[in-house]
Amino acid sequence: METARVKRIAPWAVIFFYLAIALEVIIMITPFTVYFYSAYAPVLNWLYASPRTAWLTAFFLPHITYPRSMLLLILSYLGPILLVAGLLLFFFCAGQVYYAKLFRKGVVTKGPYTIIRHPQYLGLAIAGLGLLLFWPRFFILVTYITMLFVYYLLARNEEGRMLRKFGEGYAGYMEKTSMFIPGEPGARLFRLVPGSPKNRGLALLVLYFLVLAGGMGLGYALRGYAEAQVSVIRARDGVAISMYPSNEEGMRGLMEVALANPEVTSYLARLKGNGNKGSYVAYILPTDYMMQHLIADLGEHEEHHGKGAQGGFIPLVRHLGEMLALKPMRQLRDGETSREKRIIFTEAVTSKGEPVPVERALAMDIMRLPVFFVDLDSVDKRVSMVMETPRRHSWGTVPVPSF
Repeated sequence: METARVKRIAPWAVIFFYLAIALEVIIMITPFTVYFYSAYAPVLNWLYASPRTAWLTAFFLPHITYPRSMLLLILSYLGPILLVAGLLLFFFCAGQVYYAKLFRKGVVTKGPYTIIRHPQYLGLAIAGLGLLLFWPRFFILVTYITMLFVYYLLARNEEGRMLRKFGEGYAGYMEKTSMFIPGEPGARLFRLVPGSPKNRGLALLVLYFLVLAGGMGLGYALRGYAEAQVSVIRARDGVAISMYPSNEEGMRGLMEVALANPEVTSYLARLKGNGNKGSYVAYILPTDYMMQHLIADLGEHEEHHGKGAQGGFIPLVRHLGEMLALKPMRQLRDGETSREKRIIFTEAVTSKGEPVPVERALAMDIMRLPVFFVDLDSVDKRVSMVMETPRRHSWGTVPVPSF
């Protein structure tokens, strides 16, 4: 009895775990942030503490920079589209199922159910892919692939119950209707695994690890490609990243203005003091970019200028809508023409707080802790403000995107 109960509960526990992880991007801008990160941040920091697992916390697609590649731009726009489309499919099919249960209509075989047997799980898989593209951590990629296999096990369990309840009628429906995707590409792939007809459990496990390895390989390839598309210039002491599309000449011009300021040189001298051989990473962005809090906690500066975060349900919904409508990407797209620019200087350190050389400043196992920021006028070539920041971003020190 206990084993049967575990079998029933375990798959749903995995689903809940995946949703909690994948919805990080949504939860982190809600009032539940503190509670969420009190449980989730230790997991991320534990993974990040070891070079063997730190890569799981890294992002494999651009998240705070505007991609110069059409492929990466398409993937960025696909995220919210797939999320909304998947949820619409799921809720539509869920409505069909509960209507049939309420009015005792029997097995649902109309609408999307005429094409595939489990459109609800397909909807969740599509929405999960949208979330993955929207918040592309390797950790979420692992949990997403795991969830796809959990959906398969749940679907098989449900079909067993339906066969026992409806008998040959449901068996006939299964025979003429695909499971998740028309043409059953998953079943064809499964049949290629050695031993699949005799030992389905072992074959499914082998297929899981093969798909997981393929997914990780694709993630690494995308990250390498994405890094090559980021606007970066390197100097002896640090790296500068333009978060909006920019050329090297424009980036060097802004950095020269900032580095010529006495306050900036004083901060950098302190950073390099006491024999520190470390390096900085400077992020160049328009001052109105709404996701710069992923780099530094600017709360004190915003409160001073009357721009503190507004609480309440309406501002929250508006903010979520702006995120799903990709307003941050539009801000970066137009960043080149923005007159007011900001450069946030961060120190590249290991998880133990040790400085690293320039060539490792953007590595997957390196954290970038903010030190100060510079506001400047890109037309007059003039620094308007230099201000120190806490050594954290707005959500503490959990690993966040490097590009």
